[in-house]
Order: sequence, then C-alpha cells, then structure tokens
Amino acid sequence: MSSQIPTQPATAAEYLPLAFGFALHQIGATVSSLGILDAVAERPRTAEQLIELTGAHPRSLRRLLYAAVKAGVLFQDADGYRATPVSEQFGPLSDMHANPAVWRAWEVLEESVRTGRSAFDIANGAPLFEHFKNDPKLAATFHAAMTGGSDVQSPAIVKHFDFTRFRHAVDVGGGRGTLLAAVLGANSGLRGTVFDTANGVVETAGVLAEAGLDDRCDITVGSFFESVPAGGDVYLLKNILHDWNDEESIRILGNIREVLPEGGRVVVFTSVLSEGESTDEDPGDALGAAISDIEMLVMTTGRERTLAEYEQLFAGAGLRLTAATPLPCPYLYHALEAAPIAS
Repeated sequence: MSSQIPTQPATAAEYLPLAFGFALHQIGATVSSLGILDAVAERPRTAEQLIELTGAHPRSLRRLLYAAVKAGVLFQDADGYRATPVSEQFGPLSDMHANPAVWRAWEVLEESVRTGRSAFDIANGAPLFEHFKNDPKLAATFHAAMTGGSDVQSPAIVKHFDFTRFRHAVDVGGGRGTLLAAVLGANSGLRGTVFDTANGVVETAGVLAEAGLDDRCDITVGSFFESVPAGGDVYLLKNILHDWNDEESIRILGNIREVLPEGGRVVVFTSVLSEGESTDEDPGDALGAAISDIEMLVMTTGRERTLAEYEQLFAGAGLRLTAATPLPCPYLYHALEAAPIAS
C-alpha cells in the first residue's frame, strides 16, 4: 500500500530544514570551528566568556549564539550556554562539509546529475583522493571524519560479527586502524594488518601502540587498485566500495580474490539501499542512506547500492554473497560476507 501524500501546507518546522539546511549546517559548523562546542562541553559559558575565548566580533558572535540556540545546537539558561545532544553531531564530519572545496562540489550537483561525473572533480579539477595530495588540511579532516564514523560503527561490528572463525584480518583501506584495533581488542586470538596509502596510515602506528597491539598488528602501505597483502583469511572493507564505481570496486575485490585462501572471506561493511517500497525501515535511516548516496555522487565516482547490486559486484570478482547481516547502527548498515567461487 502506498503512503498518502500530505495535503496540509508545510509548516515552518517542516520546510525550514529543507530550504535552509545549508544555513543550519553552517551555524553548527561555525560554532564548532570557533571552539565553542569544546568550551561549553566542559562547563556552561556566558556570551562574554565566549567572546573572550574566541576573539570574535562581539555583536556577530551574539547573533550566532542566538541562532545556535534556536537551531538546537546550544542550550541557554541562567548559567550561560551548554551543549545539546545535537551538538555532538558537529565535529570532523561537519568540518569536512564546511571545507570550501566540498561546498564548491555541492554547488555543481546539477551538472553532476546531468553528466554522471563526480561533482568534486567538476568543481575542483581533480577527483577527491587526488585532490588530497595538494590539500593536506582537507585530507586530515576527511580521515578524522571517517574515524568519527568508526566510533559509532566499530562497536556494532565487534559485537554482532563473529571474528572467532578467523586467524588474520586484513583491513583494506583501514586508515588510522580504528576498526582493526577494536576487532583485535575483542578477539585475543586474532592478528591483523592495516593496509592503506601512505597518506592514510600517518597516525595508524600511534593508534595501534595506544591500544597495545603493536605485536599483533602490522601496517602495509600500498594501493588496493594494484594489489593487497597476502596472508589474511578475512579481508575487511568498511565504507570503501561506496567510494568507487562498479568497475573500480570489482578491481578492488578482484585483487583481494587473488590472495584469498579457499576458506577465506571478504566482509564489506556498508549501507545497503532498500529495493522498492519498504514499510519496516526507519525513515531517518532510509533518508540517511539516500543522502549518503547523493554525497557519493558529489564527492566520488561511487554510490550506495542495493543487496542485488552488491551480489553483482561480488560475482564480477569471482565471489559469492553468503550472508547479509543488518547491524544496529545508522543508515541501513550491514555486514556483507562473501566467499570465493570455486575455480
């Protein structure tokens, strides 16, 4: 049964987030980048204290604080300004979206839709990951934002996916090693390898050392478009394939297939778009997955996919889907497990 279209005029609460979502984002992002959220997380701060702390123009900062309260980013009482649950959503991911190169990309979404090209490439003259070479600030912000996502996803992965079957996990595109540190910390019999580009593993050794995992996890530098390290019996791809188109994704999976032992597994952790009309999915999660799909159009050559589309990717690389496990974290997140197809 199809849902009915509302007939009543939209209220301000309904249309303002859609029509002025960009403004709401920038209000929160600016409160974050000025250091206000860090300051009020410690204790309530008055406007005068925040003016002194930030060195911002007094009247302009007061106007920003007023808007931030109305937007739900801050709470104000007799003691001053405090953080709200919404303010926790602002941080590295918000900083990344406030970056000028990213804003330029969203400006040309229409051209991206008309041509099929990445909006980031159109707007900035280079694909996102190539752009990082000349924009280390954005690269650092991007990797910090990905770590923020891991803080939510990793606990669910560790709790709901069985790693006890394996002896050596290779995290392909593993970045700072946050996921693998969590996995190894919960599975004492498992060893690991973080595999990523030199740019991606700048902070990985420190993360592993802090977790006390130096002796159980190594770091290998390279490109998953060329090869991946041998020796693992489970290869992890968390939020990787949605960055790349089908041809590129099959190439990544194919390189894993080349080194995957007979009993080995590839596990893709990703959002999975629903097929057709679904009545049992959370509307917020469904919207989040849809927004993520458009963000992939803007930022990368990739996209979010349905389960059937992932099955096609696996098949193209000589793999077959063996399990699809929903995970209790936002945006229709799943663990997709694939095994090698017998030659």
